[in-house]
Amino acid sequence: MTREISVELQKVSKLYGQDKVVDEVSFTVEKGEVFVMIGPSGCGKTTTLKMINQLIPHSSGNILVNGTDVAELDVVELRRSIGYVIQYIGLLPHLTIQENIAFVLKLTKHPKKMQKDRAEELIETVGLPLNYLNRYPRELSGGQQQRVGVARALAANPDILLMDEPFGAVDPLTREQLQNELLRLQESIQKTIVFVTHDMQEAFKVGNRIGILRQGKLVCLGTPMEIVKSDDEFVKNFIGQGALFEVFDTIPVTRVLQKDFPTARYDQKVDLQAEELEDWENVFIIDSDDSCKGYIPLSSLNSDGSYTADQIIPLPKASSPDISVKLAVQEMLWGGRTWLPIVDEKSGFKGIVQFRSCAGLVAGDRR
Repeated sequence: MTREISVELQKVSKLYGQDKVVDEVSFTVEKGEVFVMIGPSGCGKTTTLKMINQLIPHSSGNILVNGTDVAELDVVELRRSIGYVIQYIGLLPHLTIQENIAFVLKLTKHPKKMQKDRAEELIETVGLPLNYLNRYPRELSGGQQQRVGVARALAANPDILLMDEPFGAVDPLTREQLQNELLRLQESIQKTIVFVTHDMQEAFKVGNRIGILRQGKLVCLGTPMEIVKSDDEFVKNFIGQGALFEVFDTIPVTRVLQKDFPTARYDQKVDLQAEELEDWENVFIIDSDDSCKGYIPLSSLNSDGSYTADQIIPLPKASSPDISVKLAVQEMLWGGRTWLPIVDEKSGFKGIVQFRSCAGLVAGDRR
């Protein structure tokens, strides 16, 4: 299946006088993907990011956004159509949080009620209470201000988000919380995100694919697992020893969460001819409130797919969607199991993780 491309760079360069700070960089970013750029200081990653929305014009090559060359687009409209989140947030101190979030909507003359409604929707989306809308930036912590920055970037509902070291100015604990919040948010909003960081662990955690730059050139591009298996000496030295274990410890279990497992309603028979039963040993029984009552081995079902309540085996100890792949593997090994149920804080059944899907990461399969 052909995947839709949201951003494409074709041999893009940037020169300042005789200095080429970005040197014929080419890559594509698929719709709904988090693409991370990383590299040593001065490698050109932020310049590359800013060329996408033309905050910095490129010197040569082509940049396409949703299939259209940015040279053919009005630069103001281009920037307004792409969300932009920076390290130091840039909230306007004299405006309330509501006014900051709705700032672009005000510029584009959206109705005041729509601005207010959108601000209320987004403040909750990024995990802050409604009463924060009347506060000013100085009344919020750094992590809270960063969440507001993300909300502001989402206000006009852009397809694409550019994030330039968005969590670099907060403490490590807040940084981890914001990373988890971004991944949670991405599960629902599915934006195309181009993300710049100097932190390899962060790149492994948030990126579907990673591009490593050196002296303006793109020297390595791939999934985190492909990156750690690279034979390039610079890449090996840059990511450091033990990077493979860092990958497993930073990839959230939601990346290998399987949602296509066979299910049956508690009051219904199992369709034994269903294609979804192939390659599975169990069928999961879902209650009317969409919670999981447990599972039944397919071998235990009657010939017509019927079963009794006492045949349902309760789910084994479940884990949270916030855990890493490493912790999921540990849970399975300690419990002597090949799969693990994932349940959120509201006891909602999110899916299962199989040992084989975690092992598949070694082959670079994170889709």
